[in-house]
This record gives sequence, C-alpha cells and structure tokens, in this order.
Amino acid sequence: MSNNRPLVSVYIPSHYRPNDLSRSLSSVLDQTYINIEVIVVLDGLCEKSISLLESVSKEDCRLIYTFNEKPLGACNARNRAISLAKGDFITGLDDDDVMKPDCLEVYMANWSDDFSFICGSYDYIGEVANNLAGKSFIITENDLIKMNYVGNQVFTRIETLKAVMFDEALNAWQDYDCWLRILRTTCKSSLKLSDKLYFVDVAPNRESITTRSNASKGAIQFLQKHASIYEGKFHIWLFNDLANRRQPIPFWLLLSLLGTSMFYRGLYLSLKHSCFYNFIINCRNFFTSIVNTFRGQS
Repeated sequence: MSNNRPLVSVYIPSHYRPNDLSRSLSSVLDQTYINIEVIVVLDGLCEKSISLLESVSKEDCRLIYTFNEKPLGACNARNRAISLAKGDFITGLDDDDVMKPDCLEVYMANWSDDFSFICGSYDYIGEVANNLAGKSFIITENDLIKMNYVGNQVFTRIETLKAVMFDEALNAWQDYDCWLRILRTTCKSSLKLSDKLYFVDVAPNRESITTRSNASKGAIQFLQKHASIYEGKFHIWLFNDLANRRQPIPFWLLLSLLGTSMFYRGLYLSLKHSCFYNFIINCRNFFTSIVNTFRGQS
C-alpha cells in the first residue's frame, strides 16, 4: 500500500441489503487508487451483512465497520462513518450503487483546492451506457438552487464535510441540502466532471430506503429550511421534488419551465411516465448502441 499518496476515506451506509452491499463494497476495494479506508455503517442489525463484513475485513484491513442495533436513518449512518474517517479526502457510496475502477484515481487527478468539492457523472444500471463525452462544468450556489446538478456523492477534503455533516432531521433531500451548505460555508464553487465514475441502480423494482411519502416530506422540510433562496421559484422546487420522486410532470408545470435549462429534462420525464415509456427507453438504448458502435466503443 502506498503511504506517500493521500488517504481517501469512503463511507457506505447500508440497510438490510447484503447482496447490494457486497457489490458496492467490492467496487471500492478494487479501486486502482489503493491508499483508502472503507467505513461501512449498517443501519440496523443484518446478520448476512455482518457475516459479509467480518469475512472481508479478515482479508482486507482497509475495511472498518460498525452498526446501529436499531435503524436510525441513512444520515445517521453517514455521519457516524464520517466521524470515524481519518483520511485526507472523503467520498461516499450508496449500498446499491457501484464505483467504476478508476473513480478515486480520477478524483485525485482532478482535485484542486479552488473548489469546495468535485463530483462525477453516472451511468445507469439497466440502460445502455452512452459513450458520448460531455464537458466538465462549474456549479455555483445559484446553479444548485435550480436543481441538484451534483448527484448523490461528492469528493472533498475531510475537514470540509466534517464541518457540515448531513442533517438527520430531514426525511429526504439530505444530500442536496448538504451540498448547498458546503457551497455556502466555503464560499467556493464546485466542479462537475464529465467522467462517468459510477453505476447507479435506477431500476423501478429495486428496494428503496427512502419511501415516496418520506421523499415528499423531505422536500417540504428542505423548502422550509431554504425558504429564502426559493422565494418566487416555487415551480422550480416543485419540479425538483417530482423529478426526485420519479413522479409524472404535469403539463402546466412543464410549460412553466419553457426557456429554462430544465425544460428538456421535464419533457423527457413527462414522456418517460407516459404510456410510451418502454418505447422511449428501447429507442434510447437502440440509438445509443448505434452511436457507440460508430464510435468503436460498443
């Protein structure tokens, strides 16, 4: 293990999903960047998950784990892991997502203290990967008010995240809230990399830790907490709420987004929730496969 490279802490909260946890944990331990510590916090006792962690920790000393005897929520698990972390840098992973092998290597290569944090793009489990490369771009606090351009993970210096932590009082939108507060407290912008560093499971039949009712409550809590910055922008907040909960977008709301950067995303989501959903996804996968073939990357 290299001792002359910064230590990166990776936290994984998990809730009764041992099979998913095994997949996500392996993706972190198999990173090309090896100077890491992995901290897993089980939110509730799960014998299969404990057995998995015991077995893996005997083979790889980079794994640390602990658990809540009773579920206290994903944010509590994240915060416990962050408190235990000793790295120079830190990032996280949900237990149903997967890091690509060079994820941490890419983060380290692109890090700059000019930014409060950097984040990566995603591929989605269940969809054909799009090999078209976009461009990296800057995210400011004003950008983040419009929508969560970040996603659900960031890479940052450990003292930055420890100074903010996740708000355990929120039912949902805790990551969005955390990223906003980081930008506000550091007075810096962030960087969204074009590199696709994760696979995110968006299958409709997958288990979800956050229920739709909790997500709705969390959105309202988020709005109340950040009411001052959303004044006069109710339609933006409502769109973000519905999009995050994978709900249909009403036609009147779609029209209110005309002329904004969110209109095309709203149109896609409206079609996705229509009776043409399977047709749209199949067409997307078909044309993506053709583009990938022509690019020699099929």
